[in-house]
Amino acid sequence: MMLQKNRGTIAVLFSIAILFTFFIHPFPASACSCARPPDTLTAKDLSAAVFTGKVLQVNERTDWIGMLSFWDKPVREGFDVMFEVQSTWKGVDQQQLLIVTDGLGGACGIPFQLGQEYLVYASYGELNELETNICTRTVLKVDAGEDLQVLGSGIVPVPSANLNWNDYLAIVIVIVIIISGGVLFYLFWFQTKRRR
Repeated sequence: MMLQKNRGTIAVLFSIAILFTFFIHPFPASACSCARPPDTLTAKDLSAAVFTGKVLQVNERTDWIGMLSFWDKPVREGFDVMFEVQSTWKGVDQQQLLIVTDGLGGACGIPFQLGQEYLVYASYGELNELETNICTRTVLKVDAGEDLQVLGSGIVPVPSANLNWNDYLAIVIVIVIIISGGVLFYLFWFQTKRRR
C-alpha cells in the first residue's frame, strides 16, 4: 500500500517536471568575440553617448519571463549600472545616467565596480536602452589617458532646473495663503460695508 502511494507521488512529480520543460527556453551557448575597437574619434562617432562617470549602483537584471517558450519579445539579462556623470562628449546632458551591460563571461558584459570611474562609450540596443560591452572602448578612467587626450576637455553636465516636490509644495502653500488672504480681505470689506 505504501509503495503504491509513493509510486503515485513520484509519477505526479515526474509528470509535472516533464510538463514544466515544455515551457522553458533552452539557453544558447555563446562566447564573446570582438573585433578590434575603432580609434577614439571613430568610436565617438559610432556611439550614442560618450562620457566619464563614477559608478553609483550596479544591479543584476534577470528577465525570468524570457525563459518561457511562448515569450518571443526580446529580453535583457545583465546589469543596470547607474553613473554619476563627470564629463560628457556626446549624447549626455544629465548628471546621472543608467547604462546596461550584458552578463559577464560569454555575454561580453563589463564587470563595473561600485565607486570606480570609467570612460564609457555607449549605444542604443534593441530595447532602446544605452548599453556598452567589452567590445567598445569603455575602460577604467585611469586607463583612458590616450582617449581622454584625443577627446579633449568634455562638458560638465549642468544640474537640471526641474522643480522637486518640495518646491511644488512651497508654491501651493504660497498660493493658498494668497487666496485665503484675498477671501478674508473680501469678507472683512463686505462686513464693513454692510454695517454702514
